[in-house]
Amino acid sequence: MKKTLLLLFFLAVTGLSMIAAGKKEITVARGETHARAINAFRARLDIQGKVAESVFLLGGSLRLDGEVTGDVICIAARVEIGPTALIGRDLIVIGGSLDKADPGRVSGETYNIRTRDDLKKIAGSLLPFLPETQGLTFFKVIKIFFWLILSLLALAVFPAAIVQVAASIPAAPLRHVGRGLLAMLFFLLLLFAFLLLSFVLIGIPLLIVLMAAYFLALILGRAAVFYFIGDRACRGLRLQASPAMFIVLGVAAFTLLKFVPVIGGVLLFLLDLLAVGIAVGFLVRRRKAAI
Repeated sequence: MKKTLLLLFFLAVTGLSMIAAGKKEITVARGETHARAINAFRARLDIQGKVAESVFLLGGSLRLDGEVTGDVICIAARVEIGPTALIGRDLIVIGGSLDKADPGRVSGETYNIRTRDDLKKIAGSLLPFLPETQGLTFFKVIKIFFWLILSLLALAVFPAAIVQVAASIPAAPLRHVGRGLLAMLFFLLLLFAFLLLSFVLIGIPLLIVLMAAYFLALILGRAAVFYFIGDRACRGLRLQASPAMFIVLGVAAFTLLKFVPVIGGVLLFLLDLLAVGIAVGFLVRRRKAAI
């Protein structure tokens, strides 16, 4: 069962990645301005001009000699930051390679995560109250960063949706939690029914679709919750941060709750209900608007 769940997680990532996929080669020439965000999958990006929003790349390569006003987020990609490059927010490179020339400027923070030690160091920086992240196993750290990557991916592909879903949280949090509880109960009912049907084969594809839909909703909802937590934390501390950093801070707060006995577990359960509830509410509203 665990292998099946992991497979569905990776299928969800692949599905989002394929949505992000565009041209295999994207060039922004010197003097040109690309007005929208660039989301690419296994592509070659050559940016000599200006990108007015963020850049997200999964696989492939990036050569940046121009300007990106938002974040640059690259996963399993070869990244070259030239001496004339300017990044307005954060540079996040997970896996792959990073070659950064001086004096290429990054206005925000630079995160280069390549090895197990890097994961633990970054986890330690996210968890300042836990010296050397004691009590965190490597697999727990991997799980944390797995959700971080999924949330950053969701933010890169659906930035407007994440912001819209996060903005809906303060209006009626209890209603969202209640909707999430009903959705979870409905999911469990369908899961049981499809498991029974799987004995006659017809339930297997239904089961796969159900699990994929659940995890995609959970990814959308959790990304919005992380964004909301990070945004409110920055507002409370009067800090200027990028949307990607909102996600990072939200994941850090979510992780800290795992170390709070009893109450932490209850809060995490409620946050997951909230995540599912706001995602389901958003998807229902979108479907009604489309009809």
